[in-house]
Amino acid sequence: PLAIQDRNHVTVKGQVVHPEFRGRMVSAFLTHHFSEVADLSFTANLETELDNVSAGSTEWKGLLKDFWERFNKYCGNASRLQVRKVERMLEEKFGSILFPDLDNDSRICPSCSEGTLRLKVSKHGEGYFIGCDRHPKCKYIARTLSVEVDETEASDEIQSTFTPRLLGVLPDSDEKVFLKQGPYGHYIQVGEDIKGVSRKRAPLSEVKDIDSITLEDAIELLQYPKILGKHPDDDLPVLVTHSKSGFRIRHRRTLAPLPKSADPKEITLERALKLLTGKNVIRFGRPKGIKNPEPLEYHS
Repeated sequence: PLAIQDRNHVTVKGQVVHPEFRGRMVSAFLTHHFSEVADLSFTANLETELDNVSAGSTEWKGLLKDFWERFNKYCGNASRLQVRKVERMLEEKFGSILFPDLDNDSRICPSCSEGTLRLKVSKHGEGYFIGCDRHPKCKYIARTLSVEVDETEASDEIQSTFTPRLLGVLPDSDEKVFLKQGPYGHYIQVGEDIKGVSRKRAPLSEVKDIDSITLEDAIELLQYPKILGKHPDDDLPVLVTHSKSGFRIRHRRTLAPLPKSADPKEITLERALKLLTGKNVIRFGRPKGIKNPEPLEYHS
């Protein structure tokens, strides 16, 4: 448990172990490319074989040789994998988490309007983020995955007593809007759950009366993240985002909480720029041990 905590695969809150996105990715990679070793029956069968070795009925060298020949084949196949293929596998596996507010047809880069937002691994493997696939022509980064990535995860991964509630239908559309509950709280979802289909979702911040949420509230939340304009320093977008923690201003790796007294619908670019230089900003995605890192780069 300590080892996987040190590697940021899980966090422990009280007596409950919560998987981090890094841990989810490692698990998906092993299940996909080391299927035999990741199978639960593998450990049980190996324990039986080791008991046989201890009892003298199985020769240990033969057991090791048999295991290594099979395991080495998995390692060889994995070593030849292209990073892009691994990214696409993870993107397909965690699409509903990575792109909770976007469907496959609307992942157009908001910066260049030509590229597509994709899951990316930074050049030195220090972090994971959503960025434009036209790099280096377009260096837009939507977000890293160390902040707010799991807040709208589908509710079928936990046992919940909350019954999804139909709020209504989107205007000029036949798409139903639901209020649902996931492992990180309540969220809005457009459309019913269909396996393999990514649905647009929006997390809810803490509310005293969950039964008071209306279709109008849902439609309001579904418009975020919303671009306010471009930052004068680098022409990259400044956005208003919404998560379980509330409304925030985002620019690249910087988040600034919106004051509770501020109306997110009336926030201007000028006001947002001031908030991004305030004392309460959060900077994330910086590789450990590097004081002044270069911008994240993609694998060639």
